[in-house]
Amino acid sequence: MRLLPVLLLLVVACTKNEGPPGPKAYSKDEVPKEWAPLVEKGDSALAELQKGLIPKLTKALSEGPPSHAVSVCQVEAPAIKAALEASQGLELGRTSHKLRNPKNAPRAWAAPFVAQAAGKKFAEVGPWVVDLGDRIGLLRPIPVGPPCVTCHGLAQGLDQTLTATLAQLYPNDQATGFAEGDLRGWFWAELKKPGP
Repeated sequence: MRLLPVLLLLVVACTKNEGPPGPKAYSKDEVPKEWAPLVEKGDSALAELQKGLIPKLTKALSEGPPSHAVSVCQVEAPAIKAALEASQGLELGRTSHKLRNPKNAPRAWAAPFVAQAAGKKFAEVGPWVVDLGDRIGLLRPIPVGPPCVTCHGLAQGLDQTLTATLAQLYPNDQATGFAEGDLRGWFWAELKKPGP
């Protein structure tokens, strides 16, 4: 009977939600205090990226067939990203375990996190802050919302014009088969740590 509390502690310790092997990673509540301004700056830039994309996607979906929304992701998203990177002095983007655009492949430091969370529901994952030596990396999960399934739902249920557009622009598209509430992918940012 005296071993039971010890065994319970071991079970809890072994089942803690930890990141994959690799660089030191911190969950939201574990981030070193000295990184707080960097995390805030990165989160602010990622929020701006999201604010720049979501209204444009929603508008494109409401004004025409779903294929109109593809140009937002293909043309406008990189422009929004580039403007934010230039003005904020950081790097950011989107990635997933199921890519549409191969240019959005996970960075080496992010790949283990993306792989570990593949196929999970959005509610099952949280954000990460990763120690990259002279930089930090942020990963923020992206949920599949109702509008997302229009272009990322089951392949057989997609609009035919959209399917033709995707086949032309992204012949190796893997970004379908999602349902509302799934983890679609990640927003990421990299920021330089202050010098000594």
